[in-house]
Amino acid sequence: MRFVLRGIWLILAIFFFILGLIGLALPVIPQVPFFLLSIYFTSKFSPRFHNWISNNRLYKKYLLPLKNVIKSEKEVVKDKSKQVWYKVLMAKLGFIR
Repeated sequence: MRFVLRGIWLILAIFFFILGLIGLALPVIPQVPFFLLSIYFTSKFSPRFHNWISNNRLYKKYLLPLKNVIKSEKEVVKDKSKQVWYKVLMAKLGFIR
């Protein structure tokens, strides 16, 4: 099963890379999202490539801070959703009496 999944990731990486190349030739098709998807699927396929991308200075400079901001925003949303559910629960318990 693991080999099948890695094969699917490789096929998707190649597919999106080809779409990115087509996007370079045709101005109608955007190329950046396809190249980003290709990098994502290649890093899922190859742990060595993932380590290289993770240790790249551009990744550390631009994407790592963005990744940390996204994680902190997810925690804020999680905390707010807990507060909302607590208020809903308390409101329902108040109406039961």
